[in-house]
Amino acid sequence: MKAFHSCKRAAELLSQDLDEPLDWLDRVRLRVHLAMCADCSNVEQQLKAVHSLSADLFSGDAQLWDQAGMAVDEQHGAQSPARRK
Repeated sequence: MKAFHSCKRAAELLSQDLDEPLDWLDRVRLRVHLAMCADCSNVEQQLKAVHSLSADLFSGDAQLWDQAGMAVDEQHGAQSPARRK
C-alpha cells in the first residue's frame, strides 16, 4: 500500500470526508498523511470546526432565529421588509 504525500490530495479528501464517507484505503492514506503533516492536521481541525459551527447555525433553533428577527426589527424600527432599504 502506497501512502500519498500530497497536501493537495489530503485537502481534497478532507473536504470529501465532510460530505461522504471515504473508502477504507483513502481513509488509511489520509490518516497516515495527517500523522506526518502538522499543517494538514491543522486544516482538518479547522474544517471540522467550521462544519460543526455551520451545522449549529442551520440546526433550526427557533428561539435563536426569533431573537435574531426581533433584534433586526428593533434595529430597523420594525419597518416592513419592503420599506427597508
